[in-house]
This record gives sequence, C-alpha cells and structure tokens, in this order.
Amino acid sequence: MIDDMYQPIALKNSVLAEHISMFESHIRKTATVHTAETYSRSLRCFLSFVIQDRKFKFRIKDFERYKLYLIETKQLQSPSIATYITSLRRFSQYLVDAKVLPRNPSKHIRVESAKKPKGLSFFTHDELQTFFQSIDVSTLQGKRDKALFMLMLACMCGEEEIQHAVIGDVDLLLDFMTIPSKKKGKTIRLPLPKQVSSLLREYVHYRFPEGAPPDAPLFHSMSNRSKGKAISVRGIRETFKQRLKSSGLSVERYSDLSPYALRHTAGCILAVSGFELEHMMHIMRLGSQSIVQRYLEVAKLAKFNTLRQSLELIQ
Repeated sequence: MIDDMYQPIALKNSVLAEHISMFESHIRKTATVHTAETYSRSLRCFLSFVIQDRKFKFRIKDFERYKLYLIETKQLQSPSIATYITSLRRFSQYLVDAKVLPRNPSKHIRVESAKKPKGLSFFTHDELQTFFQSIDVSTLQGKRDKALFMLMLACMCGEEEIQHAVIGDVDLLLDFMTIPSKKKGKTIRLPLPKQVSSLLREYVHYRFPEGAPPDAPLFHSMSNRSKGKAISVRGIRETFKQRLKSSGLSVERYSDLSPYALRHTAGCILAVSGFELEHMMHIMRLGSQSIVQRYLEVAKLAKFNTLRQSLELIQ
C-alpha cells in the first residue's frame, strides 16, 4: 500500500516551528509579499493544528486529518483549503530538500477544485441600497466598513489597493486619494465623491480624535491577532461576507457576490448612465476594452436599468 512508503516521523513542536521560520525566510526572498504572507498565515495554522493534535507524524493519514480540520473546524471554502494545502506541500518539499523528511506525502492530498466563476457579478440598485443601509455606523467597525466598501464602489478600488492604503494617501480637505499606478513609480490621483469623503472623514476622526498619523493604515484590522495592522485581503472578504449576510440578501446572492462586485457594479452604473467606452476606460483605469464591453452588455439587461439611480454614489 502507498501508506507503507511513509514511515512516521515525529518532530518536536519547537523544531517544527524553527523549520517553518526558516522556510518563511526562504519564501520572502523568492516570492511576492502577498504570497509570502499567505504561506506564513497558512503555516501558522498548520503549526497550531500540530500542537493541538499531538500525533502528527507526516503520514498521509495525518495530512488528511489536517485537511478535515480545515473543512470542519476552520470551515474554510475550497479555494482557501487549496491555498493552505499548497503551502503545506511546498513546506513539506522544503523539508525533503533539507533531508528532514525522506519523501513528501502531502503530494497525495487532493482538494476539490472550486467552481469556476460564471462571470462578472453585479449588485442591483435595490441590493446596493439594502447592503449599505444595513451597516450600522454608530460603531467604529461600522464606520470603517461603510467607508471601506463605499470607497471600493465609488473609486473602483481593488482589495490590494485598499489593503496597502495609508492615512497619508487621502486628502480629506481637497477630496482626493492617491494610489499606485500599474506603471512602476507612478501614482494616480482619484477624486473622492462628497459622500465617500464624508464617511472617510468621520471614520478617521472617530478613530484618531487627536490627529491621525499619516503612515497608519487607512483601514485597520479589528481581529485580536492583527489588531491595528492593515486589514488583509482575507479580512476584507470575510467582512464583506459578514455584512452581506447581515443585510438579509438571499443565500444565492450571498454566494454569488464578492468585494470585486462593487467595482463591477460601478462599471455597470457608468454604462447604464450613458458614459462612452473611452471615458469608462479612463475612469476605471483600464487598458483594455474587453471588460468595458461586458459592462455595456450587462447594462442592456432590464434588471440593471435602475442602477442609474446609484450614479450619485460614484460622482
């Protein structure tokens, strides 16, 4: 049997933690910052599991038990599970190369592929109203979340642009925000609609009543593990799903929408409002006409006609 190829190998928790630390140092030199952070986060989860499990010995059944833990205890979705297992495969191969393991049993662990997205997802006008009106802005988290998602809609910002933004990138007196351009070393100046600027001003002043440090993250994490640090892409997605769920939208819509749907919806708003293709490309910072053509096609569908009422949110 294939299991017989992999003899049990027990590593002390301290030794395993040291190997993980060395692997993380290696990854930081060879991968992007985002990839390195993802690997680091997933391997911290793995180490925590090993410490709790007390019987992990690098056999196929041990890796299968870890996968089950990700599914049942952590309740991760297929894309996240695939990411965590991929990180573990890379780390296990690192241990093989370092002569710690004779073979890599994790290569036999399979994860169901996530369903391919059907296409771009959009809010209707009513859903957009329901989503934003359901966010209670009497709390710091409510102020943060509404400002964050309104910024993603109005300025069509991506998750990583949000994650890396700092207070100093926003001028709340002149109502504009600066983000990095795809051209290295360049920046783009985005005008902030009055409503978004007002939400950001209220959030920042509530968070820093005595003055905001310009190098502080614009949107901070509120989780116990990373409190005060910049909100992560995963944090943005989890917060978005929580807000969707609490807004009362149907389960079908809850599973169909992602934070990027806000950007897509903004594109659709421009399309139904009669903006020309070239103007939309400029506003949305797009170099290709193909995505804009999709927005123009979607704008022909009757259920999105009322989105023109949402134009005030992005102007």
